[in-house]
Amino acid sequence: MLKVRIIPILTFNGFGLVKTKKFANPRMVGNPVQYAKVYNSRGVDELVFVDIFASTQKRKINLKLVADVIKECYMPVAIGGGIESINDINDLLKIGADKVIIKTKALLDKEFIKQAVTFFGSQCISIAVDAYATSEGYKIFNKLNIDISIADFIREMTDCKVGEFVLMSVDKDGMMDGFDIDLINHVINITNIPVIVAGGGGNMEHYNELFSKTNVKAVGSASIFHFTQFTPLDIKNELKKINIPVRI
Repeated sequence: MLKVRIIPILTFNGFGLVKTKKFANPRMVGNPVQYAKVYNSRGVDELVFVDIFASTQKRKINLKLVADVIKECYMPVAIGGGIESINDINDLLKIGADKVIIKTKALLDKEFIKQAVTFFGSQCISIAVDAYATSEGYKIFNKLNIDISIADFIREMTDCKVGEFVLMSVDKDGMMDGFDIDLINHVINITNIPVIVAGGGGNMEHYNELFSKTNVKAVGSASIFHFTQFTPLDIKNELKKINIPVRI
């Protein structure tokens, strides 16, 4: 049976690590290189590092900083933020990224995503899916004034043969009050592409519920590691109790 992945998510504002609530009010939480060292020492399965303001501020991610983060990691690392070209992806892969995470460019240019998959392979291309609930169903959060349902976006990216989705519930981001189980099941029923889910984890019961009520194989988390005593190993030990296979 496929072992599930527990993945810390580091979000960066160009100066330091931040943690948002519902994608607003970013709170400074520390230094990315130091956090990478800590997670590496704890043997996490993967690490996600995203510059969450690079695209809106129309700047490139800091490659030197990314390289410093990757140097501390013996686990796979996925990097996102400000990716607009094949050269941007190549620059990140050259300094050691295993995967890139793309959102804005995916909303604007589906053909670019097809080109990236062809050039680098599906396994290198992950798509960020930031979802929020509306009276018309779940839609993709963005600052581009693009109105698209999560179902349509997922199907478009599935047709592009991307390697993975990183699904974040905007409504649950930073709230630590449990995962949006309905959203997660909605997405995994649309696509056969692997999904990392995130948004809402605050205690061990939330992870127990997530893996009991969905078929996801990977969860990304941030607030629980920043603001509580829980570690990735605690989550793995909790999942072992309900016979969910984890990497130790």
